[in-house]
Amino acid sequence: MINTGWAVGLMTGTVLDGEIDVALLRSDGESVFELGPFYTHQYSNATQDLIRAAVDDASLWNFSGDLPTSFALAETELTLEQSAAVRAAVANASLSMSDISVVGFHGQTVLHRPSTESLSNNKHGRTLQLGDGERMARETGLTVVHDFRSADMRQGGQGAPLAPVYHQALMRAAGMDKGAKIVNLGGISNLTWWDQQQGLIAFDAGPANAPIDDWVRKKGHGSFDRGGDLGRNG
Repeated sequence: MINTGWAVGLMTGTVLDGEIDVALLRSDGESVFELGPFYTHQYSNATQDLIRAAVDDASLWNFSGDLPTSFALAETELTLEQSAAVRAAVANASLSMSDISVVGFHGQTVLHRPSTESLSNNKHGRTLQLGDGERMARETGLTVVHDFRSADMRQGGQGAPLAPVYHQALMRAAGMDKGAKIVNLGGISNLTWWDQQQGLIAFDAGPANAPIDDWVRKKGHGSFDRGGDLGRNG
């Protein structure tokens, strides 16, 4: 009998739209056997304010000097709210916490400086995610895997180790194995290129929704262009 378990994935992107995306799937660690439901949970206004303050402070800090106090405040609250989102998603899926094998917790990116140098120059980028995996493990009683970006950066990547592998799986399932490309438009756009003979290449390609969301907030239209309504109306 194949040993499978449910995994919960959490994502809050660089767009700072105030939403926590939660998805469930059942897997043996290699193959997906069942896609569960997915949910969107809203951060409280207070936590959104703390995150934005941390992002503003991070730009000034820029990996130099003492950590701003806003980092710890935002990390605590976003970890608690994402832990609550896990519990709510599991309950909404009519599962129990004992059904969950692992939680994937990205955390919140507040500063990201990918390397613009080649690996041969041995100049890696730097990144900072807020999110306390140990605290989430205590809050939920579950195994939590977290801070995916930092290890990837240390290996010379650009800090998105999961998306390219997922894109590759989609392309393989669709029979797109001859130089196929996927462009992912989050806060930042990133591109995955895969050829079965030549391998997998992935990298950030420039801004996407983040500056749009900044404009929407600045103009007092909410936190993002929900449904594309503002853009549709010119």
